[in-house]
Amino acid sequence: MRLLLLSTEITATQKKVLLRAAWAMLYAHYEGFCKNTLTAFYDFVCNSGVHCVKLPETTKLLALEASLKKLRSLPSSNLLDEIVNFENNNLSVTPEFQEVKSSNLYPNILIDFLTDADLSIDKVEEHRTKLKTLVSRRNSIAHGENNFIEGVPYYLTFESAVYDVIYDLALQVDSRLTSPPYI
Repeated sequence: MRLLLLSTEITATQKKVLLRAAWAMLYAHYEGFCKNTLTAFYDFVCNSGVHCVKLPETTKLLALEASLKKLRSLPSSNLLDEIVNFENNNLSVTPEFQEVKSSNLYPNILIDFLTDADLSIDKVEEHRTKLKTLVSRRNSIAHGENNFIEGVPYYLTFESAVYDVIYDLALQVDSRLTSPPYI
């Protein structure tokens, strides 16, 4: 697609169509890569043998989310028993995580995901505006709105931002999973 976009043999209308398609594909790669990488991260954590008690605080809270919600809803008569057995039933076991889900991966949502995984949010913060524009414009394109991308150089700045974020995520996950408590 990039070769076509850079070709001098396409019409202005064809270039507009290709830019819209490239934008939608860039968003799909951004969302898919982030979600799949975080899913693989949590799968590895679950299969690493590490118990909940050893997880970083934010990751531990995510793993315990369902258990804590259940505790909050218990009647007083059952609450004490659950509290007494909380360590054995929840902290001394391998963690379980819910699926990484989001229909629009706005930067604030990705920041929440990264915070839960005890990963740095710096690259997302650095590219927050571009990522927000990427998602918003992709939604406009998906809903058939006439949302024109100004040109290939403009598009490439978004592609560069996405690559920066996803490469950083990949490197962080690799580093995190080869460090305590996961090894």
